[in-house]
Amino acid sequence: MLAALLFGTSGYMMVEGWSFSDSLFMTVITLATIGYGETHKLSLAGRYFTIALIVFGTGVVGYGISSLTLMLFQGDLPLYLRRRKMEKLIAQMSQHTIICGLSRTGRYALEELLSAHHQVVVIEKSEANVALLQERGIPYIVGDATEDENLTAAGIARAQALISCLSSDADNAFVVVTAKSLNAAVMVVAKAENESSRKKLKAVGADNVVIPSHLGGMNMANIVAHPETHHFFEHLHHRYPNQFRAQIHVLDERWEGQSLARFLQDSFAGKAMVVALEHSPGEVEFAPGMEVLLHAGESILLISTQVSAT
Repeated sequence: MLAALLFGTSGYMMVEGWSFSDSLFMTVITLATIGYGETHKLSLAGRYFTIALIVFGTGVVGYGISSLTLMLFQGDLPLYLRRRKMEKLIAQMSQHTIICGLSRTGRYALEELLSAHHQVVVIEKSEANVALLQERGIPYIVGDATEDENLTAAGIARAQALISCLSSDADNAFVVVTAKSLNAAVMVVAKAENESSRKKLKAVGADNVVIPSHLGGMNMANIVAHPETHHFFEHLHHRYPNQFRAQIHVLDERWEGQSLARFLQDSFAGKAMVVALEHSPGEVEFAPGMEVLLHAGESILLISTQVSAT
């Protein structure tokens, strides 16, 4: 469009000897097919030039306008604007969790984190899964989670945890190594297919490794061996959907010397039941009293219908 405009303006200046403003005005009204009339009386050469400008220039302008309209409403611009909005949203996030790969395991992890009101960023390369994330307004990065730039874009430097649920154990191992190199403090949980892969993932830096088939098998066996326990928790799950949950809290310096009763009141408004308190590895106190004094580094296993407020 710019070339057509420059061609017409310079053509009238050379053929007719008009000024720049008169040539530009004549070019615009000709290409726009407005037809205000000739700026000055045209010579024969000027008429031929105008015919050529109409034949070739109007087609170029029409194509340019249609392309511009397509770009504005259906092309790259909306994608660019959405990507910029997503980048700004992720840039404001801190202490969030990154999920790499929306496999079946990844989807369950995503739903659980969202129900617990955690901030989540998903790295996914499947267009179908990206469309679902976009519909639900979940922050995401389109790309391969094994690449440094995608982890960086997801805010790995500010993230609290990363969950790698890719289909390949090798890819999960690569994500673990990359994530730890970018943020050594981030907690990394990876999925493994078997015990051998679990050991390798632990060796390359994963803080925790989960074997979904192992957990599924244990759960199925417990249903058979202890059906009353399964029915009890299933009843609570249906009665308190997305609310009733077991939680583990590792205490920091804030709770040094504070009572267990004070922790429950400040964190859960008193609406929680403590199952066990781990003083040190291997030293566990079940059903501790409310007067017990807490220390940094201890872990509390509790059941509550709400997420910790602190």
